[in-house]
Amino acid sequence: MRPEQVQSQLLRVLSDAIAQLRDPRVPMIVTVERVAVTSDYGIARIYVSSMNADMNGLLDALNHARGHLQREVTAQVKLRRTPVLEFHSAADVPL
Repeated sequence: MRPEQVQSQLLRVLSDAIAQLRDPRVPMIVTVERVAVTSDYGIARIYVSSMNADMNGLLDALNHARGHLQREVTAQVKLRRTPVLEFHSAADVPL
């Protein structure tokens, strides 16, 4: 699979999985702005944003739920090796 295909699949799966989280630090609407995968598919950097949310609290909650989100990716995206998820604020990195 090409990196663009993997990134689009990860974006879709993670958007749905984050919307299902029941953590009070995760607001109702979280947008996965983009996903960047390294060339060896070892790391996936996920850039998220949310209106009216404490970004540090949101990132802490997503890092806390990383195992659950990783299992969702493994179940829905067929890759030989599932990338490690890293969450970042979309405001920190320019497009």
